[in-house]
Amino acid sequence: MSIRAGMEVPIIGTDSIKFIDVSVPDFGDADLSTTTSATATAASITIKTSLTEDYASSSVIGDPPLSFIWRIHKSQPKTLELLQLSANKDFPVTTWLRITFPHALCPFAYVCQNQSQMPAFSTTNPYLLYALTISGVVYLIKLRNISAYSSLPVLPRDEVTQFSLNDRYSSNSEPAAITSVAATAGCLAVGRIDGSVAHFQLGLLHHSTPGFVNELRDDSGIGRLWGFMSRGRMVGAVQDLVISEAHGLKLLFVLHSDGMLRVWNLSFHNKILSHALGIPNSEGVTFARLWVGEFNEDASITPLVVLCRHDLEIRREMIHVYHLHCTLGDKTVLSVESSMQDIPLEEGECIDVKLTSDKIWILKDNGLLSHKLFHIDMEDACCYTLQEEFVAEQLFQSSKLSSDDLLWTTYSIYSSMKENIVPFVSSIFIRRLLLPGVHHNGVLRSTLLDYHRHWTDMEFQSLTVDGLKKEVCSVIENQGVSESPMSIFCHWKNFCAHYYHYWCKNNSPCGLLVQSAGAVCLVRKNSVSLFRDLENIEMIIDGSSDELVDLASFGLDLSNDESEHGILLEVLRCIINMSQHLGKPASAVFYESLISTPIVSSEEIVPRFLKILETGYSSSVSSDHMTDLGGSFAWEKELADRKSLRKFSIDMLLSLHTLSKKATSWSKVLNVIESYLQFLVPRRIIQKLNAEMSFDINNSILIQATSQIAKVIFESALDVLLFVSYLLKISGQ
Repeated sequence: MSIRAGMEVPIIGTDSIKFIDVSVPDFGDADLSTTTSATATAASITIKTSLTEDYASSSVIGDPPLSFIWRIHKSQPKTLELLQLSANKDFPVTTWLRITFPHALCPFAYVCQNQSQMPAFSTTNPYLLYALTISGVVYLIKLRNISAYSSLPVLPRDEVTQFSLNDRYSSNSEPAAITSVAATAGCLAVGRIDGSVAHFQLGLLHHSTPGFVNELRDDSGIGRLWGFMSRGRMVGAVQDLVISEAHGLKLLFVLHSDGMLRVWNLSFHNKILSHALGIPNSEGVTFARLWVGEFNEDASITPLVVLCRHDLEIRREMIHVYHLHCTLGDKTVLSVESSMQDIPLEEGECIDVKLTSDKIWILKDNGLLSHKLFHIDMEDACCYTLQEEFVAEQLFQSSKLSSDDLLWTTYSIYSSMKENIVPFVSSIFIRRLLLPGVHHNGVLRSTLLDYHRHWTDMEFQSLTVDGLKKEVCSVIENQGVSESPMSIFCHWKNFCAHYYHYWCKNNSPCGLLVQSAGAVCLVRKNSVSLFRDLENIEMIIDGSSDELVDLASFGLDLSNDESEHGILLEVLRCIINMSQHLGKPASAVFYESLISTPIVSSEEIVPRFLKILETGYSSSVSSDHMTDLGGSFAWEKELADRKSLRKFSIDMLLSLHTLSKKATSWSKVLNVIESYLQFLVPRRIIQKLNAEMSFDINNSILIQATSQIAKVIFESALDVLLFVSYLLKISGQ
C-alpha cells in the first residue's frame, strides 16, 4: 500500500509554446525504401516499432548539466519536437525546435553530446540527434543550439548523415523485422524479431567503411555452422535494448521475449552475459521493457529493472528489480541475482521508469510511484498524484465528487433567491475553467469547436480573458430554449465533461526526466511539469484522522500533555466528518461568495451551511425540477440525502461524546483549536527545488505550488469555522 507523498505542479506557460520549424533535406536516391507504412515490401526492412502512442523521452548531458526533451506525436509521425533546458536561461522556455522528416518516424530518438575531435563541429554543432524512420532510414543530425535555427528553414546537408538499413541486405535476402532500437554517442543498435542484434558505428565511421556494421552473434569458428542452424530456436525476439556505459566500456543490454537477458561488450563485439530471468508463474508472461541503472565506481551493484505483463485472466503489470554485479579484472564479469524486489502495478499501465541511486520512479497513466531500491517493504512506497485529479476535482468530474452536489448546495443557500442561482453557478464554473493548471488554450479551443465555434489561429490568440468568458457563457446560454437553473446547470456539466475529455487527450503523460539533484519532471503531450512533496498541513488533511498518530512530527505546537494530542485527534475526526458530508461544493460556494460581488455575504452563508448539516439539502430542487430530473432520480436522491444525514448525525453524536470525555471542558477544546489555527497560518514555503537543479524553475513554479497549498489552508480554515459554529449552534450539548 502506498501513501500520498506529493503532487504534480504544472509549469505555467509550457502549454503556450512557439515552434521554430526546420525540415530535413530529402536525399532522394539515398532513401531506397519508398514505403510510408510499418510494413515494407519484400527484401526491405520491416519496422515493428511503429508509432501507436505519443512518444517522449529525455536525456541529461554535459557539465553543467543540460536537459533535452523530445516528443513525437502519433498524429504527426513525421515531426520531432525538441526542447533544450539550461540553468543559464530563464524558465519556462516556450520555444521548441520542430524538425520535419521526409518519412514517418519510429518511436525512437536520442540526443547526446557531439564528441567529435573536430573543434569546428563540437562548437557550432555541440549535440547529436539520432532518429529512424519506419521505412528503415537512419538519420544522424549534428544539432546547433535551438536559437540558431530561427532563420534556417532547412537543415544544411553537411550536418545530416543518412543511410538506409535496406542497404545492408541483398535483394535476394529477406531481412528480419526490427523490433527495438537504441543509441548512444557513436553507436546505433537494432534488435530483430529473430533475436539477432546489429551494431552500427554511426558517427564514428562512414557507412561504406569496413567495420561500420557488426552483427552480434553467439557463434564463432567451427561453432558458427551449428549456431546458424539452431539460432532460430535458441533465442527469442528482441523486446528491448539499452546501451549503458560501465567503467569506460559500452555495454548493450538485450531483453528477449523468452526472458533471456544478454549483455554485449560493444568495444570487442563479444557477449559477456547470458542469463535467464527467473519469473515465478511465468506462463502467459510477456517481457516488455528493460531499464538499467547507472554504474557507480563506488558500488559493485547496479539495479536492473524488467517490466512484465501477465495476460492470463486479468491483464496486470509487474516490475521486477534485479541486482546486477559487475567485477573488473582481466575481463569484465557480469552476474545477475534473482529478482530481489517485485512491485505489482495494481491499476494503470506503466509508461516510463527512471532509476536514481536509491529510488525507482514508475510513471503510470494514473499516477507516479516511488519505491526505495532493494527495499522489500511495500509500506514505504510513495505515490504522487497527477494533474488529472486536480482538473477533475475543479470541474466536478471526479467519481468521488458529483457536480449534482453543487446544484443541491446552491439551491439550499439561495432557496429564497432562485433568480440568482444561474449567474452564481456560471461564475463558479467559468472561474474554475480559467484556473492556472486547468486552463489550456488548445483544450478550450477543441471544446468550443464541438459547439461549432470556429476561429483562425490569429483570431483565437487575440481573445482576451473577458473575451473567452463571453464566448464560453454564450455557448452555455444558447444551448436550448429553457433558461432554468437546472437546464443551465446541465449545459455546464456537459461542457466540462467535453473539456475534461480533451484535457486528458491533449495532455497525456509521455515520460519522465529525473535530475541528479532530485527534481522529477513530467513530460506531457503538450506541456511540462514537476512533482513536489506535500507540506505538513496537506499531509494532515489528506490522511484520515486514524492515521495521524504522531501529530508533533507535523510541526504542531502542542504541549507535552498527551491529552491535547487526543483532543486534537477527536477534533480532526469531527472536522473530517463534517467536511465529507458537505463535500467540496461547500468550499466552492463559500470561496465564490468571498471574491465575487456578494449576493449573500459569507457571514450569512455559514448559518445556511449549518442548516444543511441539521436538516439536509433543500427539497425545493427536487420539487421545482421534477420534470428535468426525472421522478425516480429525484426520489432516489432525496432518500440518499436522508440516509447520509442520519449517518452524519450519529457519527457526530458519537465523536462529540468522545471529545467531551477526553477534554472534560470546552476551554481545552478551544485551546487545541487555537493551536491548530496557528498551524494553518501561511508561512514561507520551502520546497526541495534548490539552485542545484539543472534549470531555473524556482520562480516559475513557486506561485503555482503556493496556490495549491493555499487552497488546502483555505478549505481547512473553513472547516474549522464551520465546526466551531456548529458547536455554538448546539451550545456544546
